[in-house]
Amino acid sequence: MHAIDIEPNLTVAALGCSGPVAEIFVTGFLKLGIELRVLARNPQRVTARHPEATVVEGSMAEPADVARATDGVDAALLITPMGMRNRPEPEIDVARAVIEGAKTSGLRHLVYTSVLGADQRRGVGILDAKHEIERMIEASGVPYSILRCGTYMEDIFDSRREQLDRGTFFLPIDKDRRFSYTSQSDVPRFVVHELLRPSRILRRSIDFVEPGRYSVRDVERALSDASGVAIQAPPRFPVFHAFSALAPLIHLRGGRLSSVVPLVRYFDRHGYTDTRERVQELCPDFRMTTLEEHLRRLWPDRHRSTPSNAIGVER
Repeated sequence: MHAIDIEPNLTVAALGCSGPVAEIFVTGFLKLGIELRVLARNPQRVTARHPEATVVEGSMAEPADVARATDGVDAALLITPMGMRNRPEPEIDVARAVIEGAKTSGLRHLVYTSVLGADQRRGVGILDAKHEIERMIEASGVPYSILRCGTYMEDIFDSRREQLDRGTFFLPIDKDRRFSYTSQSDVPRFVVHELLRPSRILRRSIDFVEPGRYSVRDVERALSDASGVAIQAPPRFPVFHAFSALAPLIHLRGGRLSSVVPLVRYFDRHGYTDTRERVQELCPDFRMTTLEEHLRRLWPDRHRSTPSNAIGVER
């Protein structure tokens, strides 16, 4: 990406960013010199991790709290919380409150991290929630940009480093299914360098993914090359079928898995790839982190320069 001067005194509100999944977004904005305002129900916890951030005590589910957090900022990044038991309604309800608060504060620019394929309902709670939220944002009158992200590299690889070092990539689905990936660290860069430019409000969605589309087999090879360890995903049978058989019990118990299992079953049938305008087409000077680059950083002592097409990746 070409060097771009960042305007001084830019302020971004972070909504839904007080937990571990969004930690990379918070850190990224702060490293870029942005004045960050984080809405959090437990402000002491966020302040302890990020003393340079301004923390506003409150809840995303309360429009008045959202209005206080977004009052006067240049933009707000919104991450909506996943509902349990494959239910989209809790996530939609939170987004509705955020939109109400944003309208009250006169928010200049709402940036929403959505999912690929949110243009229609998919029969999966996590995906269907984003579909409805996108429609709500579009109809709200709040200026907006929607980033439809692929599978987060940090979530699926970095958090499982010990497992990967033992040679296992736990994704027990059809190995021919293809996925598009997003580095979370690219989101703050894109917001600051592209979306906070004057007159750069998208008012539509784009697929915010790196250029490749990787099958599970491609990922096995990329992981093995980056780590120097032979890494494989477990065979679909019997692990996937065991998960499917346990789905009613997992649903009954609730928790994160109760919504993740239906998503994995969707991945097994369809994969998860981009289908619309990519960020490269809109902003050709912005360079997304590739999967190979990210994996090399995960094992920095073994960095190699392997061309992407060496593992048969679709572009």
